[in-house]
Amino acid sequence: MRVSTSLLAKVALDTMLDQQKMLSETQLQISTGRKILSPSDDPYGSARSLDLVQTIHVNEQYIANSGQAQNRLILEEGALEGVGNALQRVRELMVAANSDSQTPESREFISKEIVQVLEQVLALSNSVDSNGEFIFAGYQGKTKPFEATGTGTFNYFGDDGQRYLKVGSATTIALGDSGEHTFLNIKNGNGTFQTRENAANQGTGIIDPGTVFGTYVADNYKVGFIPSTSGVFNAPVEYYVLDGQNNIIVPAAQAGITEAAFTGGGFSGIPYEEGAVIQGLDQLGVKTSISGAPTAETGPPLRQDTFAITPSNNQSIFASVQNFVNTLLSPQNGSADLAHFHNAMNRAIVDMDEGIGRILEVRSNIGARLNTVDKQLEINESFTLQLNATLSEIQDLDYAEAITRLNGQLMGLEAAQNSYSRIQGLSLFDYL
Repeated sequence: MRVSTSLLAKVALDTMLDQQKMLSETQLQISTGRKILSPSDDPYGSARSLDLVQTIHVNEQYIANSGQAQNRLILEEGALEGVGNALQRVRELMVAANSDSQTPESREFISKEIVQVLEQVLALSNSVDSNGEFIFAGYQGKTKPFEATGTGTFNYFGDDGQRYLKVGSATTIALGDSGEHTFLNIKNGNGTFQTRENAANQGTGIIDPGTVFGTYVADNYKVGFIPSTSGVFNAPVEYYVLDGQNNIIVPAAQAGITEAAFTGGGFSGIPYEEGAVIQGLDQLGVKTSISGAPTAETGPPLRQDTFAITPSNNQSIFASVQNFVNTLLSPQNGSADLAHFHNAMNRAIVDMDEGIGRILEVRSNIGARLNTVDKQLEINESFTLQLNATLSEIQDLDYAEAITRLNGQLMGLEAAQNSYSRIQGLSLFDYL
């Protein structure tokens, strides 16, 4: 085989170029800190790196979402804390105003403070987040949710929507609660039923708000009073109980007949005992009693006090506070007026208890969500740390190994260059 001078030069030059290429790659690795400079360097490692980088970006978005959720929930919790404190103050004033030691004038002073508290609750219900969106407007974040009409009522311009945000691959958190759920759709009375006196009552009977006893059977019940049928002087009045179809429930002996048939037939009722549980209703899940002296006179004119027990309806917190204000300003001149006042105050107190309970329920849910976000945030941060460690193992450079390799490559290149220089200096004429 013939070895020409040009072939020797080409082989030597190719060797030096290869050495320079490897040296350049090593220098670029050291300058970038990456051992994979192009997918061809490590196809599997490159594909794995892309997957890891994408997963890290998604996880970082979850972390950002967690921060956003925390801020929103903390703002909502702070607003509801203010609402809860305001409602607690209202309830304290309710208890004070219900005392017989108060006068109409002192109750009017209390009403003025309640009006100020109501304005505070209204302002808190229109709280906004860091983006300027109303917290309790549901999906209508740019719309102010609550507005006073000036006539003692309040309008709601939001909806019952609830926004959600993903804070983990399998975890979604509600960012807030609608004003409809938080402030409006609250059951009045004790949350199951409400007791109420007839507006035409002339006696001093005051009905207890009552409690659920056993299984409640929803219906519109009525307790009516009739004069004593015992014939004994000064005997207590008697009562009967009707269902929603005006049929007698109590006394049991006349169960099923109509009210007209009962009152017109001379039947005896249940002797009234102040503070005693109303008979028959306890079998239907209602435990309540009446105090004071209900009126039952045959007339003329007929005077018959009645009381109603009806299923609870939705009532807003604003309406509950406004009803309290209206009650404080209602007539309180005689014993009948005071009975109506105390009946209304008893309703106002239990209505307020339901409102406070709803605020506490929503705050409890917010606390649970914040705990979930905190735990998910820890998981996301730990996962991101693990992903970055794995990514570092795949694509980050081992500087000690790279520098050692660089030194070796420099020595190899220098040797190739020296060899080429010496070979190029050789000539056959030097040996003739």
